[in-house]
Amino acid sequence: MFREFTFEAAHKTTPDTPLHGHTFKVKVVLTGEPHPVYGWSHDLLEVEPVISRLRSRLDHTYLNDIEGLEIPTLENVAGWVCRHLDKEIQGVDRVEVRRGLEGAGEGVVFRNRR
Repeated sequence: MFREFTFEAAHKTTPDTPLHGHTFKVKVVLTGEPHPVYGWSHDLLEVEPVISRLRSRLDHTYLNDIEGLEIPTLENVAGWVCRHLDKEIQGVDRVEVRRGLEGAGEGVVFRNRR
């Protein structure tokens, strides 16, 4: 199963990069044993508050000011999201982060290495 969310943020990836912003789209893929009745691996009512708190930490911020995101490349953002969610949600398999228009974007897949 997966849960997607977006956030708006500004960043600089190198000291020479001009300050700029993106709409980031994040896809969190969760795996686990299916519930015997419902079939889901995770109850989204339990996952949602964790995702919402994390999204609030990122949305409308300057990513470089967030501890652990001083160099906020797509790869580092995906890893940061994965590590933070993995502390609270069991079964985080991977995190995908993309930016840009559908069909003309760029992104990265970060696989959790538990």
